[in-house]
Amino acid sequence: MRDCRYKKTEEKLLSVFFDARYDTMEQIAKRAGVTRSTIYTHHRSVMKILPDWEAYILEEYRLFLRRRDYLEMLVFILNYQKYFEVFLKFGDRGIIMKIIFEVLGIQEPEKVLKIMASEIAEIIFEWGEKGFSKDEIEMVLADIVYISNTAKERLKPIK
Repeated sequence: MRDCRYKKTEEKLLSVFFDARYDTMEQIAKRAGVTRSTIYTHHRSVMKILPDWEAYILEEYRLFLRRRDYLEMLVFILNYQKYFEVFLKFGDRGIIMKIIFEVLGIQEPEKVLKIMASEIAEIIFEWGEKGFSKDEIEMVLADIVYISNTAKERLKPIK
């Protein structure tokens, strides 16, 4: 696991990266108040920061997740809202899909489950485009539950 100092430095670096969209490691280091060598301890290049962050946020999500629950997933997204906005901006649905698979508790999803997860990701992305409003969380949750229940019905064996 990461030690506390490493984690704080990582969060500072990511905050600078996501807030200002700096182009070079030198710019990020200067803004974060660390040396370039410190950044290279965390990331090999500017192009690796987003993939590294995806791994970081998934690990944070696993630590956060105590039970498989869509509401907790949405609260987690709200807590990391500014980072998820960047994923939205780049159209990166991969992180959302991985989080949904984690909630569903599946490693290798069947085609129907992939379709369901894709529909849930679309609901979350639509919510994000509206600014991840806390007021809308119940509507988003209701939509997700509806999609989940519909998919479960589709998965039932025909009698």
